[in-house]
Amino acid sequence: MLPNNLKIAWRNLFRNKLHSAINIGGLIIGFTIGIADILIVFLQFQTNHQYDGKRLYEVYTVAHDPAGDVYENSFSLGPGPAYKAEAPAIQRMTRIGDGGNHIEYKGRDISIPLTTVDEDFLSMFSFPVVKGRGADALRDLTDAVVTEETAKTIFGNEDPIGKHIRASVGDRMQDLVVSAVVKDPVRSTIRFQVLARLENAPDYARKKNNWEDHSVSLYVQLKESAGQRLAEGQLREADRKHVPDIYTDLRKKGAKPDALGDVWATRLLPMKDVYFNTTVNGHRATSVSEVLISASVGLFIILIACFNFVNISLAGAFTRSREMGVRKCLGAQRWRLFGQLWGESMLVCVLSFALSLVLLNILLHSFPAFQVLRISLADFAWRPGFIGLMAGLLLFVSLMAGGYPALVMIRFKVVETLKGNVKIHRRSPLRRSLIVLQFVIACVTISCTFILYRQYRFLAHADLGMAKETIISVPLHSPAAGHAVIARLRTRLAADPRIVSVSGSNINLGRGSDHRTVKIGTNFPYHGRDVSTLRAWVDYDYLKTIGVKPLAGRDFDPAYGTDTTNGCIISESMAKSLGDSAIVGKTIYPDSADKKGWHIVGVFPDFHLYTMAEQMEPLTLSLDMNAQIPYVFIKTTGRDMLGAMATIKREMAELEPGQDFNGSFVDDNVEDWYKDEKGASLIFSIAATISIALSCSGLLAMVLLMIQRRVKEIGVRKVLGASVRSISVMVSREFIALVGLAVAIATPISWLLMDKFLQHYPYRIDITVGMFLLVGATAIGIAVATIAFNTVRAARQNPVKALRTE
Repeated sequence: MLPNNLKIAWRNLFRNKLHSAINIGGLIIGFTIGIADILIVFLQFQTNHQYDGKRLYEVYTVAHDPAGDVYENSFSLGPGPAYKAEAPAIQRMTRIGDGGNHIEYKGRDISIPLTTVDEDFLSMFSFPVVKGRGADALRDLTDAVVTEETAKTIFGNEDPIGKHIRASVGDRMQDLVVSAVVKDPVRSTIRFQVLARLENAPDYARKKNNWEDHSVSLYVQLKESAGQRLAEGQLREADRKHVPDIYTDLRKKGAKPDALGDVWATRLLPMKDVYFNTTVNGHRATSVSEVLISASVGLFIILIACFNFVNISLAGAFTRSREMGVRKCLGAQRWRLFGQLWGESMLVCVLSFALSLVLLNILLHSFPAFQVLRISLADFAWRPGFIGLMAGLLLFVSLMAGGYPALVMIRFKVVETLKGNVKIHRRSPLRRSLIVLQFVIACVTISCTFILYRQYRFLAHADLGMAKETIISVPLHSPAAGHAVIARLRTRLAADPRIVSVSGSNINLGRGSDHRTVKIGTNFPYHGRDVSTLRAWVDYDYLKTIGVKPLAGRDFDPAYGTDTTNGCIISESMAKSLGDSAIVGKTIYPDSADKKGWHIVGVFPDFHLYTMAEQMEPLTLSLDMNAQIPYVFIKTTGRDMLGAMATIKREMAELEPGQDFNGSFVDDNVEDWYKDEKGASLIFSIAATISIALSCSGLLAMVLLMIQRRVKEIGVRKVLGASVRSISVMVSREFIALVGLAVAIATPISWLLMDKFLQHYPYRIDITVGMFLLVGATAIGIAVATIAFNTVRAARQNPVKALRTE
């Protein structure tokens, strides 16, 4: 019986080639996207999973400011060692900071970021050692640890262990010895390529007890006998000892204590919760809702493919009605007929599933976007959980897609089927619901795509307050000599009419070729106010180079020798934080140990130094000739930008001989800030295209079904004088109404979803009715185009062919 059923199912596939192609193609697409989504979601939920049971926590602070709670996960160098010494619950501690961006080996300068950590780092986190020493690989200050891929980049086929390299740590190059090679960080929020000890930073001795300059992340591991609440209580005692002024200032501002009685407190966030925590980790974290939305895209596409299967199967039910009648007359029982029909559906599903696995495996190994995720089907294919999930998905799809049509066909009455008088209700609620659901999903994905793209374009092309279109950014290979290189480059380019000015900074504009971003902040009291500011170190003519005119005072100028001693320029919002209307020319003392203070020489309008996915903060610019300056900025007139870039490349080859040139246009760097938004809009655009294509193929199946059922009615109407237009409207009217209903349902759903999504951005577009009118018009237009050809063709047929059997 089974071989016979398979033979019949195989023949039916080839008998209805168009329907089979639509069914199999739709299911292949649905399964491919669905399984890929399942893998990606699984991997996201596995992030930091390897740290379970290791009692690891990210340290953060929360201030219950009257204006709202303020969370901070960036610390100065002082708290880490103090917490470890004064909180008995803490077993290990590590600070994680940014080092430099250059590794030198055998005369080659390679752009690789270095991460600075404490000795306990490898003892705390699970990064398997491939070669070299184990958990004590960072025992000595000269030790360096590299990942496998980084080792191949630097050393090729050489054994890395014991090799000497020079790495930029802070503002100087440091000699290091590779002590271990570890596996690359996978599915971890802790990412690095090269590790070195934090104590190597040139200003470490001066700042090691500082509690004000925030530049590192902090992680702790608790003892087995200690709990989170016990540790947080001990941290509270350490804070009250070292930073009592914070509590005093917040109480003066009217801050209200939380349930534990704290107006400001240091808290611990379990590592397993770090990846999905957007409160502490802000925009860079991934929320559970975003993952579920991503997973729903794959599920919806599978559902659309299933709906198509149901509709097309129903469209073919009438051609097999006599077959069902003959089988019943010969004694076939209903359950056997159901098994036969469901078996045919299972055959299509299994074939589609197998082809989708092949396609997915090709995608995983061919496309860089998938390769970055480090997903391999071989890692999952034989896991019992994955096998069970895939079997359940296959069974669900086959039952959903083939079950209902099979039930419909086995319920045909024998006499009616043999006479050819099978009737199905024209306005089947289920079939109508399937069409509406398909287009609801399609319209939601189109709306999300449109709004995501608009938000991406808004962020990428918004006015940042600086002249990004005319600036070129060049990373330096010797940041310690940054000021000297900039001075020489300024002299060399002085006669070029395309060059306006040259400057530099320790913070790049946008995301350059090195993909590094540095954020340094400091807090201090000033005349009863709690002042918070970001800091950056720059060179002369910085404001002129980025196209920002001072509101008061001036830019840094070589004519003023004191600028390099304690001069600073502050943003407008920083000036407001200080609360002094005539701040230019005054000196403030953020650090009581620093007798020079900050001498304010100018105030400039606020501009976005960082991505607009983050709230703009007060900014202070300082000029220190001993500071590391890794980036040169060249402002051009905007004419012949490519020629100016070629000239700069030629000059840099003489200033830094033998080094790669990695210059970039700042407007490109800014656009690269938003590659996640760009990627999301691309993914949704693909999903929208697939969903609308699958929905239209399902709509086409329903139109064919309707025309097949009403062919004689159409013939009679033509004989009685009905025009092609009136018949086309009659046939298509119902379907257009269903698509219109889908648009009406999808609009508020899309509005609510995207409004909630955009709340993550401090700067965002406004959602307008016009956006959804455009989406609705697009969906209806595509539906009309899908229906029109077949309805017009049916209306133009010779009525004699339809009525000659009557």
